[in-house]
Amino acid sequence: TLVPAVKGLAAEALVSVETYEPTVVRACLDAGARVLNMTGREHEDEMLALAAEYDAAVVVCFGESANVREIADVPPDADPVPALLDHFAPRITHARSLGVQKVVIDPGMGFYYGNLVDPPARARHQLRVLAQGFRLRALGVPVCNAVPHSFDLFGDEFRKAEGFYGVFAALGGTHLVRTHEVAPLRVVLRGLAELE
Repeated sequence: TLVPAVKGLAAEALVSVETYEPTVVRACLDAGARVLNMTGREHEDEMLALAAEYDAAVVVCFGESANVREIADVPPDADPVPALLDHFAPRITHARSLGVQKVVIDPGMGFYYGNLVDPPARARHQLRVLAQGFRLRALGVPVCNAVPHSFDLFGDEFRKAEGFYGVFAALGGTHLVRTHEVAPLRVVLRGLAELE
């Protein structure tokens, strides 16, 4: 059922696929998907080779685990950017060595981390990464960030959280924002662009 959906959507829009199975990647790329969202490291070389074969873009997400469902930790430093630079630089080089021409990095703000279970500590980490995304430009690729909901901090108003974090992402130089709240975030980003 996935392939017909990808075919239909690909006729109208740019389609991204997220999976951990190379056979699914090939089927989706055959169907017209042109972005591979790599949220894990399982089968990484095979996935990158498929992206190169189809000239698809690859979103390389932060993390060392086989898939995003495995609980991992973020580096505990107050400044997360050096660890992100050290993580992504060799992965970008490796992707390019396998023929991938279009690489985007995602610091993994939407992922669950075992050492960031305290809501304010998690929010502070997310804010630091979003606000300092411009420092990742040294890698020479676009930066994609998911904007958080922060249910614990925003409570019943959690839908407004993505607009709040979107301000920091925009000011931090994020190129691509991943959101569930498209309309409110669009207004916030349009407002920021008008005031630039």
